[in-house]
Amino acid sequence: MRIADILTAYRIIIAPIVIWLIISGERVVPYYLFAAAAITDTLDGFFARRSKKVVSYGDTFDAVADCILIFATIFTLGFLGEALLLVGITLAGIVFWTPVIALISRKAGTFQWPHLDTNLFAAAVYPTVMAHIIRWRHVELLDLFTFAVVLYYMGKYIVYVRGIYKEGMTT
Repeated sequence: MRIADILTAYRIIIAPIVIWLIISGERVVPYYLFAAAAITDTLDGFFARRSKKVVSYGDTFDAVADCILIFATIFTLGFLGEALLLVGITLAGIVFWTPVIALISRKAGTFQWPHLDTNLFAAAVYPTVMAHIIRWRHVELLDLFTFAVVLYYMGKYIVYVRGIYKEGMTT
C-alpha cells in the first residue's frame, strides 16, 4: 500500500470518530482530528505525485474519502441543529454534482469521478467545517465564502461537461 493510500484511508477511518466526538459534545479533539485530516488531504496528493506510480483508483479513492469525512461531519452538525446554511450549500452541491458525474460517466462508458483542480474548494470547505466544529461566532462569513467557491466550481464543471460533449460531437 502506498503512503498516499494510507493518508487517504486515514480520512475514512477518522470520520466516525469525529462524528462520535461531536455528538458526545466534545469539540476540541474533533477539531484537531479534522485539521489533521485536512493536512492528509494535501499530503496524499504530494506523495502520490512523488511516487510517480499511477493507479487507476487514486483520484476516486481520494474524492470518496473527502466526501465521507466532510459530508458526514457537515450532516452531523446539521442533525445537531448547527451549520444549517452549510448543510443547504452541501445539499445544493449534491443535487448539482450527481447529474454531472452521471453525464461524465455515461460519456466515458464507466464510472468517472471528475477530479478538476479542487485546491480552492478544499481551502474553503475544510476551514468552514472546522469553524463550525468549534462554533466560531463569525462562521457565516466562511459559509458565504464556501458558497461562492461552490458556485465557481459549478460553473467550472458546466464548462468541463460541455467541452466533453462538444468534443464527442466533432469526432
